[in-house]
Amino acid sequence: MNPLEKSDVLFQTTDVLGRQISTTKQYWDKIMLIKHRELNTNIQEAIDVLENPDEVRESNQDAHISLFYKMINQKQMVIVVKYIGNRGFIVTMYRTSKQKQKGDLLWQKQ
Repeated sequence: MNPLEKSDVLFQTTDVLGRQISTTKQYWDKIMLIKHRELNTNIQEAIDVLENPDEVRESNQDAHISLFYKMINQKQMVIVVKYIGNRGFIVTMYRTSKQKQKGDLLWQKQ
C-alpha cells in the first residue's frame, strides 16, 4: 500500500486519547455517497465526535478498532476507527437510536 500523500487527506485530527486520525476525500465520499447515504453530517461534526466524544470503546472483534460515540440531536453518532500503530483511519460512521454497550470502555466523558 502506498502512503497517503498530503493532497489525498481530507482532514486529520487528534482523538481524545492523543492518536492521529485521518481520512481521504475519496473515502469520505464513499461513506457519504455509497455506504451511508442517509447520514446527514459534515466534516466538522465528525471531527467533533473524534475530539470530544461522550465515550470511546474498543471493538469486541478487533482490538485495533475503536468506536467513538456522541449524542447529537437525540441520536448517537458512531465513528468507527481502525488503528495501525498510533495512526487511525475512519472505517465507517452512522447514527443510531441505541448505543450498544459492547467492548471495553477506553475513555468516558466526565
